[in-house]
Amino acid sequence: MKENAEGNIWAAAYKDRLKWNEGSDEFVRLGKRIIERRLNETCGFAELGPYMSHFIETDPNLPGWLQVRFGNRPMPGRRNITGGIAVESGPTLVYSRGPSGEMAVIMYPVKSDVANVEEDAIILRIGFIDYWGLHLGAQQDVRDLIAYAYVTSIDLKPTWGQRQRIRWLRFARRQIVNGEHKYPARTTAMWKLLGLVGSGSVTGIFRLLGPGFVGWLIGTYGNDWLKSLIH
Repeated sequence: MKENAEGNIWAAAYKDRLKWNEGSDEFVRLGKRIIERRLNETCGFAELGPYMSHFIETDPNLPGWLQVRFGNRPMPGRRNITGGIAVESGPTLVYSRGPSGEMAVIMYPVKSDVANVEEDAIILRIGFIDYWGLHLGAQQDVRDLIAYAYVTSIDLKPTWGQRQRIRWLRFARRQIVNGEHKYPARTTAMWKLLGLVGSGSVTGIFRLLGPGFVGWLIGTYGNDWLKSLIH
């Protein structure tokens, strides 16, 4: 095997990895400025900020990693099992780079001594994303984070749009539940619908229109325009 990285079978993957790493490194380097701007542009953050501090963190030992974390707050009027004042910890948004240069964007819910939601996290996206993809996507990531804060805190009242946005993410995105990876309900629903369309149980005009309906459903609900519609 040749030692020259330009002339062996490993060269193409190596170059790709360097390219993706460069983009995510730049995003992490500028991340505090980018995230702060997006937070200040997001409805609901100004009301949440005075009660729950936020931190934008990186780690030199974790290249390609950035975390947006909201801190703890006491919950007046609510007690934990020992009788003390209950505490709530805010939501978290994590950007984490994998070994091949792919990025995972993961959102963790509000947790407290008195109530928690079913999922441990929602995986917003995983893939090879360049700097501009991360930069532009941060706007929706932060909107999702603030919506998640309002929906998963028992002491906040989310807007209709925030509730619908989190319902959609729970349906359409992968999750971590009890420490295990869970594929999106949308994928299961699509396969079931495709099975129905092709089965003998679907007759008449629905069988005729079924493939077109499935195509419309995938095209409509599989596109990112829904993100900007519900926020």
